Amino acid sequence: MEVDSDSESRRLALIRAVRTLDEDKTVALPEKIQKLWALLSATKNTRFHGVEENILRWLFKHMNGDTEDAEHVRRYPLTWSILGHIFPKIPLQTLGRSLASLRFISVLHQAITDITTARRKPPTSPNQTNGVAPGKTKKRKRGDEFPSDIDELRTPAGCIKSAAELFRALGSLLDQGDQRTGSNTPERKVGAEHIKSLFSSSNEETRDIAAGLILTCDRALSVLDRGISQDQEPWIRIITALWNLRLHSKDDSVEFARHMYVPVCSILTRLRGSAGVAPVTVASDATKNLWIRQLEQFLSAYFIRPARHTFSMDENVEVLETALEVSKRNLGGSAIVTWDVAARTPRDLNNPKSKAEHSLWVQNVFGILLNAIQPLEPLVRNKVIIQLLDTAVQTGSVPSTGTLRTVCREHALSSDEIDWNLIAKIVACDADVFLMDDDILQDIFGKISSHSTHDPTVRETIVAEIILPLEEAFVKARNFAGFIQKWYSCLCQSPTDSLDQTIWFDAKIRQRLASILQSATTTTQLLRLLEHLDSPDAPSGALLVALDGISAGITEEDFINVADSKIFSAIFKDKTYGNLPSVVLSLRWRIAGRMASWETSEEVCRLWAELKPTLKRILKKAALSDPEAFEAFSCCHKLWLANYPAGKYDTDLAKLTYSFLERLTSDMKTNSDLSVVQPYLGYVFRYLPKLAELPKQDAINLRNLIVDLFWHVGKRFEVGNETKPDKLLQSLLHNFDCEDEEALVDALISHPVNALDSAEGRSGWTEPQSLSLLLILLDFPREALTKGRRKRIMSSWKKWRSAISTRASQNTQFAITVLRLLVKVMEQPTFYEGMEFDDLIYISSNMPSNKNALVLIERFIDLTLRQVVLNPEGPSLAYLANASKYVKSVQPKGSEYSVAPMLLVKGLVSALHKSSSKLYDSAVSLDEVTQKLRRIIQSSLSKFASESKATKMAEGDDSMLPILDIALSGAACIAEVGARPLELSEETVCQLQSVSTSCMSTKADTGWKLLAFLIRNHPVRYDVAAFFVQLEQASETVEEDVVYDLVDAFVTSRDHSIRTRLLGELLGKCRLTAGPIGPLLAAKRLVELHRGPSTSSLLNENQDTPDFAAVHEQLASLLSQAESLRHFKHLSEILVLLLDKHANSMTQFNIETTLSSVVHVCSQTGPKIHHHKAAGEVYDILYKLVALVLKRHRLRLRGHFPILLAALRALFTTLLTDPASATPSTACPPWLESRLQSRHAERFTRLLTLICEPSAASVARARSSELDSATDAAKRAAGQDMFTILELYIKLQLEVTVPRDIRKALEPGVYSILDITPQGCRRVLNESLDANGRAIFRQMFADYKKFGKWSGV
Repeated sequence: MEVDSDSESRRLALIRAVRTLDEDKTVALPEKIQKLWALLSATKNTRFHGVEENILRWLFKHMNGDTEDAEHVRRYPLTWSILGHIFPKIPLQTLGRSLASLRFISVLHQAITDITTARRKPPTSPNQTNGVAPGKTKKRKRGDEFPSDIDELRTPAGCIKSAAELFRALGSLLDQGDQRTGSNTPERKVGAEHIKSLFSSSNEETRDIAAGLILTCDRALSVLDRGISQDQEPWIRIITALWNLRLHSKDDSVEFARHMYVPVCSILTRLRGSAGVAPVTVASDATKNLWIRQLEQFLSAYFIRPARHTFSMDENVEVLETALEVSKRNLGGSAIVTWDVAARTPRDLNNPKSKAEHSLWVQNVFGILLNAIQPLEPLVRNKVIIQLLDTAVQTGSVPSTGTLRTVCREHALSSDEIDWNLIAKIVACDADVFLMDDDILQDIFGKISSHSTHDPTVRETIVAEIILPLEEAFVKARNFAGFIQKWYSCLCQSPTDSLDQTIWFDAKIRQRLASILQSATTTTQLLRLLEHLDSPDAPSGALLVALDGISAGITEEDFINVADSKIFSAIFKDKTYGNLPSVVLSLRWRIAGRMASWETSEEVCRLWAELKPTLKRILKKAALSDPEAFEAFSCCHKLWLANYPAGKYDTDLAKLTYSFLERLTSDMKTNSDLSVVQPYLGYVFRYLPKLAELPKQDAINLRNLIVDLFWHVGKRFEVGNETKPDKLLQSLLHNFDCEDEEALVDALISHPVNALDSAEGRSGWTEPQSLSLLLILLDFPREALTKGRRKRIMSSWKKWRSAISTRASQNTQFAITVLRLLVKVMEQPTFYEGMEFDDLIYISSNMPSNKNALVLIERFIDLTLRQVVLNPEGPSLAYLANASKYVKSVQPKGSEYSVAPMLLVKGLVSALHKSSSKLYDSAVSLDEVTQKLRRIIQSSLSKFASESKATKMAEGDDSMLPILDIALSGAACIAEVGARPLELSEETVCQLQSVSTSCMSTKADTGWKLLAFLIRNHPVRYDVAAFFVQLEQASETVEEDVVYDLVDAFVTSRDHSIRTRLLGELLGKCRLTAGPIGPLLAAKRLVELHRGPSTSSLLNENQDTPDFAAVHEQLASLLSQAESLRHFKHLSEILVLLLDKHANSMTQFNIETTLSSVVHVCSQTGPKIHHHKAAGEVYDILYKLVALVLKRHRLRLRGHFPILLAALRALFTTLLTDPASATPSTACPPWLESRLQSRHAERFTRLLTLICEPSAASVARARSSELDSATDAAKRAAGQDMFTILELYIKLQLEVTVPRDIRKALEPGVYSILDITPQGCRRVLNESLDANGRAIFRQMFADYKKFGKWSGV
């Protein structure tokens, strides 16, 4: 009653205020409006609307006119706030009539004219503060947000504030007039038409209103401090709706060009940052993207499409010329925006002439835009043309070859400074511009040759975006030899002494040539090419470069037979190589090395005889930094490999290689800088171990040299923050040729092991280079740590453990590395000399106790004790007896933490409990050790509870968490053994509860583990409500296992009915689609626990099973509402569990709901998940759901095939959808932010084969007397409908570009459909397609008969 009375009093106050609005003339209008807003916003809605109508009339009375007061009211933002508030409260018919009588459109027109006319604020005195004391801040009501001074309202910022509220009011009014929102009663329909008629009856005013609003949007980009935000999100939609309400005519596109085109292009230019304009800052990228998308659609619908339609009728493009004529201030941006929308506007696929019409349209549009931007500065103009051509490449709307050639001549090549970026775009659009005009091609190649001294960025552009695409273009034109000849000609014209500095020398040109040589030429063409290159007057440098590229691409025997002798004579017969750069000279050794791998033993001998004198001289005297020395060494290795083993010159080449490696070793000893020898070392470690396999003296010598080099590098390895050795060392340790070469591995590992286990009376573990040695040892394969080496490492550690622990206490990285090595050693059974339990005591007591170290210590203790318990004989019994003595000697003290005893006793309990043998009973008692662990854990938890402060943990102080983790691990071990729960005092439990809450607030998993421990040991303290509160605290980053453990702890000590009750309440009360992940994980775990007693230790025979069909129905309806990828994945995993493990509980409705949810997820109203992995993972999940239905519930699809087809169509459309496409009509689900890959096509193909080639188990009934095969019957039934999927595939190919890899992955599925489709259905399919579709189907069926149809052979 009090509430009703208060509401009535506010309503009465509002009525009185409205009646007395004009009585007091001394009160300013803004103050009256502000008071009115305060009363109105505090009043609840009623079915009466007289007051609102009075307010409406009063406001329009004061807004109408040319006086300053009227302008003041129109500009005052709160005026529009009030209008936006009262529009929904007045019935539509009444509102429409009132607004018409009050000349709403004229007032609105005046208001927008005011808003678009901004002035600077006149100077004010320093003391003027607009009624607010300076230096003070307070929370303000909405009315206080807006300035009331008219001069302030006339400023640009004031105009935008007024515009924001005006947009809000207009949005409210237009929403009222939208028949798609609210009830659909006849009265509402009539009222909606009233609202629409306000705008349609005032055509010119509505046009000017929309033009003023779009201009305001443009100005807002500059005025708003942080740029557009979510508040401005509906602005473009409102403008589009207003423009759409106008009475349309054939001159609409002209009206658009004159009034809307300029601001629309300006906004898009500034949002995109095109045409050299810096992109504006925005507060919301989502709003920015929405504006861009809506403006593009607006421009396309009301300007580009009508212009194209007019052009198709009479080839008239005057409207484009008109638009560009009025946009001279933003010519570049307008051209880019217009071309982007015009090129991306889809054509009519039902019209066979549409392709030619679209091509003619884009040619004319490009020509008009090109002429329009001529007045721009050359540099700016070229940037605009580059962006136009970039769009042309993306959309496939490429201008004609003649137009592009003109652009190249007049814009790219006309000035002294060549525009290489523009030339690159022309090449990307159409390389025929150059291939069909030899003059312009020679001009381009000449420019490239004369501009070889450009900076690296320009060189990269020329090579990657001009030369390489031209190379590919020559291949497509079947004239690859022609490109090689032109390239060679350019090399010949380059200066010999600086040949390596020219662009034509770039390695990428040769690499591309090599990759396509054999596929692009025949052996005859290659022979003619080599004959052309080997002319008497050919420059030797250019010849070497060309032959390097050619020889690298030769691998097939036919090409080798043709090329070998020709290349040999070209390089080595009567050739001199003087005055060439070293990099170019080195190419002859690279070519010779390739020839050595091609040739027979006799030809290799011939090659060696030719190369021997020069090769020996270079390897002996050339500087190691000389590129020719490296290539000569590589050639020497390849010649040795060709002679290996037992070749004619095997020994000579081996000696030459040894001598060079010795030179390399001596250089490393005298030079501390490894940068010069690093390429040699990488080559040696990668390729030479293969030559060290045989037990010959040569191989032994090589092995020793490799080991020496490895050891020299290892000693110089400097450790920073790395946890792995240098990549150079890793290349040898992980070399496939070393894995089975025991002698080499033994030689390599001996050095670091010997260095650690020094016999010189000092610890190798604590030397300056010991950390690098430990990292090298850790990187050896596990198999390299043989039993003897493991024992030696452990014995050495035991010998020097005191010095090791001293350094470990000073260097955490060293401590972690030592512990990692000990763990790696003990992962394999290792009983070293003098092994005793005291070693574990020492390492747990003297190593650092940070989190990472404790994890490794715990692992080391567990591994050691497990192997001792598994071998309870002789020394092991003595070891366990010592362990038992230690356990008995441990006395838990309340004054200090027992970290070492906790680790040791817990490890002992775990090892003894998991052992299947009980031979250890004579040495140690499991019960006694368990009781001691129980006392230690109780003491540690009590001390932890008394000393820890929840506030510190809430502030991020996690120094005590590792100790708590160990204690909880020990408690879990006690629970696993089956001992009674720990006994903790009430005060301790309360303190631990506080610690748990603090840890959970900082997202630490330890808090969840502690809570699970408390629930398991004190279940009566936690009811269902408290359990739900804890679940709601689970953030999206929490680990799943800790929540599962919490659920297990809660349900273990309660009867089975609690599981059904919990599941029901989770589904009924909690939000499972967003927010905390805990409730969803709990629901998933509860479903898992109902699998049955055979799969869970938490269940027994008597269980209260929930209604899984109802559970499935609820969760399936939530799938399309998920707001994060993690929520979506867990929801779908629960559905998979229900469909698979509880198949008998699923009904027909559940199966159809599953398939319907797949359709909804693939629709535009699907889940709004924004994650870089969302597209692939969501599609994989949908595949699993449909595949599971086909495997487990195929029989339920009989007679219900259309719902399966709907799911398949949705999945297929999503698979082929390109979200980057600008087609507005494309039904793209929100989660599809990147295009799907071929692996997803393979999954869809699997669905098709599951339908068309079902397994007998999926279609057979339990008892069937039918003589016909169940699989044949299923195939016949599917064949009547599956051809519609083929129809969809063919139509989608006409609408979107299907990548080659996706098309290849879909082939098996398409063929499986054709296998089961009868001839009559194929005829129906053919008739349902247009001419283009029938052409695709004809080719598809021909490929099926050739490759896909089984012939019985």
